[in-house]
Amino acid sequence: MAPADKLRGGEPANLILKGTRLEGELNFTSQLVVAGHIKGSIRCQSTLIIERGGRVEGRIEAPGIIVHGEMEGTVLATSFLEICTGAMVAGDVASRSVRVDEGSMLTANLMISADLPDRLGPPTPAAAPAPDTETAPATAPAPVPAKPVSATAVPQSRPASTLSAPPVSFLSPGSAPHNS
Repeated sequence: MAPADKLRGGEPANLILKGTRLEGELNFTSQLVVAGHIKGSIRCQSTLIIERGGRVEGRIEAPGIIVHGEMEGTVLATSFLEICTGAMVAGDVASRSVRVDEGSMLTANLMISADLPDRLGPPTPAAAPAPDTETAPATAPAPVPAKPVSATAVPQSRPASTLSAPPVSFLSPGSAPHNS
């Protein structure tokens, strides 16, 4: 067996052991193996491996991600994503290649495309708070009379179209995917 600091391919590895919990904006230049819990903005410049019992949640970026445990959030795997038997993945997920093993759970907005950005865009800003209703005048809007709707006026559902660009959550507003 390889030494603990060198795992896949002999590359040095960062180990987050069972019982360890990290939160915040985290950056890793080499392989990351998680058996504990990480929450926040995670950027790994090498392979991210989530072990059975490990959990990663937040904005996650890595070239390759292998999940045996749990992963949830906005995820960009610029090369590949492997979801192994018993693993759980949820959120907004984009990758160039995805493998999902039998017995795993994938509950996500999934995009598989060769044309993905190299990085996630900034997080979507939080919605502005609703205006304070105590300072607004208390007037009720006038009722709008209901109009009968015929069966021909109801829009018919159409099959989903193919996405020509990644969902907004993967890019900065107004930017386009980077071509390699």
